Amino acid sequence: MKKDITVIITLYKTPIEKLKALNQYKNYKVIIFAQDEDKYYEDIIKKNTKIKFKYYFSKRNIGLSKATNYMISKVKTKYFLFTQPDISIDEKSIQNLKKAFKYGDNLIFTGPSYNRKREQGFQIKTRINAVCMMCDTKKTKKIGFFDNDFFLFWEDVFLMRKIKMSKFKMLLTKNAIAKHSSGSSSINNVKVLFIRNLNFKYGEYLYDFKTRRFRLIKFIRQLFQSIIFFVLGSLTLNKKFAVKHIAGFFAIIKFVNFYIKK
Repeated sequence: MKKDITVIITLYKTPIEKLKALNQYKNYKVIIFAQDEDKYYEDIIKKNTKIKFKYYFSKRNIGLSKATNYMISKVKTKYFLFTQPDISIDEKSIQNLKKAFKYGDNLIFTGPSYNRKREQGFQIKTRINAVCMMCDTKKTKKIGFFDNDFFLFWEDVFLMRKIKMSKFKMLLTKNAIAKHSSGSSSINNVKVLFIRNLNFKYGEYLYDFKTRRFRLIKFIRQLFQSIIFFVLGSLTLNKKFAVKHIAGFFAIIKFVNFYIKK
């Protein structure tokens, strides 16, 4: 058991075949937060994996940001690997991500390359792919990770902006490689499509608001567009198109509610 790295993962409606992929972390401490699940889901994970893990859950989906921040508060090791169930990464790459911290004292995150071929060298970046990052626990807890106001999307963009404006640096580690099978980590149904589209647009409005880029004219225009396009999608029986734009309408309602409460 590797003692200086904890792997943290959020699960949401994760298929059995994806749970089995968690076995790649069998040599590490693992913390799991299951969204929209109960305590019995822990038994399903145990049945389908060989990992040793601490299990936390919420009976409703509280969002990636809050779940991740909660897990980070439980991390006791020097480093933690923030990752997703649809990420494949080998043991050598995980260790190379950790070793990359020797590159500089002010490094806070190191991320893998998504090229098929392992290369040599490092590169300081103003933004890395946040779906898989090795993080310095002490520094991360000092500056903070995701903003809890974000639910599912844009939290990584806002985080990268915060790190860019700080004294900390991020590093692309070319001799660490990972594979991201994007979009296959959860069940693809109308409910999931609605949640994703709603929170993507909500995250966009929230990001613009927090970075002082919010424009009322754009907000009003998209309000009317979402209603018109929803009606068109419904009349033409284009379910995905209709769901996308009704989700956009509710994203506006959600943002207005956030703004009023603030």
